[in-house]
Amino acid sequence: MLERHTASFFFPFFLLAAFLPSPSFAAAVGTWQGSADIAFSRSAGNTNATTYALAVDEARTTEENKISLYASALYGKSQGEITADKSKISGRYDHNLSRRVFSFGLLEFERDRLANLKLRSNGGGGLGYHVLTEEPDKFDIFGGLSRSNSRRISGPSVSQNELLLSEESEHKLGDKTLLKQKLSYYPNTGDFAEFRTVFYSSLIFKLNGTVGLSLSLQNKYSSDVGSGVKHSDTVFLTGLNIKL
Repeated sequence: MLERHTASFFFPFFLLAAFLPSPSFAAAVGTWQGSADIAFSRSAGNTNATTYALAVDEARTTEENKISLYASALYGKSQGEITADKSKISGRYDHNLSRRVFSFGLLEFERDRLANLKLRSNGGGGLGYHVLTEEPDKFDIFGGLSRSNSRRISGPSVSQNELLLSEESEHKLGDKTLLKQKLSYYPNTGDFAEFRTVFYSSLIFKLNGTVGLSLSLQNKYSSDVGSGVKHSDTVFLTGLNIKL
């Protein structure tokens, strides 16, 4: 588990935030809306350590469809030893078939040096259902089939067909607080005892219309990671959220 506190680094941003407009989560239909989460820490002396993290989440929503793009990177080094080195980029297209039902297609690329993952590519598609569509709460469930190809740093590469079962939601907890979460489950269609899960959640406290504080929790689990690698990987980060 990785946790970093970054108050001193972000203090100038807090001063700037006091002079900016009041917070708003409203999104104009048909325009790109999103945010970037930034975290950084540096210590020197008895312990020399550096950690930085960046995540960008963008989406364009109309009455007919939605395009979602996501990218993230995390790197950490302590006492000359790498403690984190991972990145991910993904995209998803949703097309509304009715007010509630939608089809989707997705493409993901991921690398994680400490998890022995040189590159994983994953593409899939299926159907989904809008359970809640009105603010302050939005909730979707969706599922389908996907194909993943995992190239390991050491050991054989793995290619397999997977089911995709997922849910995601967004909750506005008042005018200044936003909670988002997503859980995805990927069982191997050839052997359900082999599976992957990916969970992500973030809590954003808006200071104004541009800057906020963010708390994020990420967990990945894989039943087949090879020898010498832990099955579960959890990251907790605190930092700034900047509206784009």
